[in-house]
Amino acid sequence: MPEVEFTINTETGEMEMKVEGIQGQSCADVARLAKELLGEPEREENTPEFYVRPQVKGQIKGNR
Repeated sequence: MPEVEFTINTETGEMEMKVEGIQGQSCADVARLAKELLGEPEREENTPEFYVRPQVKGQIKGNR
C-alpha cells in the first residue's frame, strides 16, 4: 500500500518526507505535488524503488 510519511524535527523545524510503495514516475509526481505545497527541499534523494519500472502488459488484438 502506498504511503507518504512526514517527520518534523521540533527543535530545528526541518521536515522530512518519505514516499514508499510508489514506483517510478508516479513517485516523482507525488514529490512534485509536495514541492508545490511545501516549497523546494534543501536536499532530495531517490530510493531504489524510484528506479523500478512498472511492468505494463501489452495486448494486441487482430481483426479476425
